[in-house]
Amino acid sequence: MNNPTPVLLSVKIGGIDFTVIRDNIAEYGQMLFDERKIVISSSIDNAEEYAATLRHEMLHAALCIAGISYLKKYEEEPIVRAIENIFFPAWDLLQNKTINIESV
Repeated sequence: MNNPTPVLLSVKIGGIDFTVIRDNIAEYGQMLFDERKIVISSSIDNAEEYAATLRHEMLHAALCIAGISYLKKYEEEPIVRAIENIFFPAWDLLQNKTINIESV
């Protein structure tokens, strides 16, 4: 890797600790709920891509914890991608703004 990426040892999602590891996997990332583990591909070599992948896998964990992953008719990946690509960019833009609650 050209640019070493910091690796978290664990992350708490909905009160549950997930170990975060790097491994040689074909996907960018995987969330293994029963193992309480998030795996990030060893091929990711920059911090932004690592963080985006970690956030994506954390969304999978959150949906699983909430029980949404257990619905009979449900496709999780499109929902995670919608949150990731539509909601988070809007949220990130809002984070850089000061909101005056007295004028709202």
